[in-house]
Amino acid sequence: MRSLRSLLLLLIVAAVLAGCDAFGSKDDATTDEIFEEGRTPPGLISEVEYVPLSPFFRTGGDSAPLENPQDVYVGYDELIYVVDDRGLHVLDLAGRPASFLPLDDATSVIQDRRLHLYITARRDTTLSGQTWNLPVVYRYSGVSTGTPVLEDIIWHPFDDDSRRFNRPDPLPTDEEVAFTGVAVLANNAVYVSRRGPVNDPTSVILPHNTVMEFTPEGLNTQSILALSPTRPSLRSAINPTDVLTIIQPPQRASFTDAKDFFITQSPYPDGSAPSGMRDSLRFATLSIRAVETPDGIVYRPDTQRLQVSADPDAGAGFLYEEFKFENPVDLAFAADGTNYLYVLDAAKDSLFVFTNSGVEGVAPPPGATSNQPVPVSFGGQGDGAAQFSNPHGVTYFDRIVYVADTGNDRVSRFRLNTDFE
Repeated sequence: MRSLRSLLLLLIVAAVLAGCDAFGSKDDATTDEIFEEGRTPPGLISEVEYVPLSPFFRTGGDSAPLENPQDVYVGYDELIYVVDDRGLHVLDLAGRPASFLPLDDATSVIQDRRLHLYITARRDTTLSGQTWNLPVVYRYSGVSTGTPVLEDIIWHPFDDDSRRFNRPDPLPTDEEVAFTGVAVLANNAVYVSRRGPVNDPTSVILPHNTVMEFTPEGLNTQSILALSPTRPSLRSAINPTDVLTIIQPPQRASFTDAKDFFITQSPYPDGSAPSGMRDSLRFATLSIRAVETPDGIVYRPDTQRLQVSADPDAGAGFLYEEFKFENPVDLAFAADGTNYLYVLDAAKDSLFVFTNSGVEGVAPPPGATSNQPVPVSFGGQGDGAAQFSNPHGVTYFDRIVYVADTGNDRVSRFRLNTDFE
């Protein structure tokens, strides 16, 4: 009798899950939105896909609706951080409000291993009677405990070492500069991506389009000059929109000392695609290797991921596929051993998923007839469960992908359906 009751319970649960809109039926429009017809091997389209998790988060840390969320990050402290038009929102993993910090023009957020938050934003300063609105990176401690302390501010241009021996005051073009992303290294040093209009190699200041490195205390140690600010290549920084390392939650006793990074580039100087005419770069998402040599660290293109793209038998799509992206704006890395790379493209309203080798897709399920990664990239413009409207932020934590769906005023959540098994 007990076995019969157990069987009936399992059948009821299976029926509920089969009809639950939170996951999406494998035969409904959600599947059509997620998968690009013809890209997925026959027989796998119903086996591997990212499915939406209900509910999506629409309420901020101040219990008011989110307004144009720009970025989302799940920290080492297992709290969710969202920046929007009002400031920094802190949520627990269930999406419940925890705290709120008002900030102006916040665009991205990340946490280092000290549990310090880095937030890119803008801030006014007055010099010689003139007020300038300049890009900054805030570093806060204590946010997770509800007692935020502003530990440091990285200012453009004052904390750019290249401005030390020339004119230190802001120039008219400095208000057009933006800090676009922060990435953490194992020793809590950080990379900061920056874009701006001054990229003339004959200029007395270093290019605005670059990736800068700062110590944990906020001292600028270099701008990576190996990245061309104007000429697209496999080692360039054209209007950078984000920078990413593989140093991500969960917290561990130690991390690799490698200083490799990914960078996203945009053909649009202000980072946003204009309506009407569209453009794209041949390779808009790059993997850059930091190689130790007797003369110091040398930054080189990632030829391994590039070579993979030349093998049509490796998969159906690639990170280094020509004109793959139009306007990639954010990156995330799954540091749980799956090592998936997520690229969010605002112009295509799509989230692309790649294996660690640069092949589009995820590992095939057990028993699959093909060992090729299964493409699971999805999106499209709209407000459906698997659609986005000008999304700008993505993060990954504990098998869940979070997307700051800017135009829909929400944080969407997705999970690979094979992770439920």
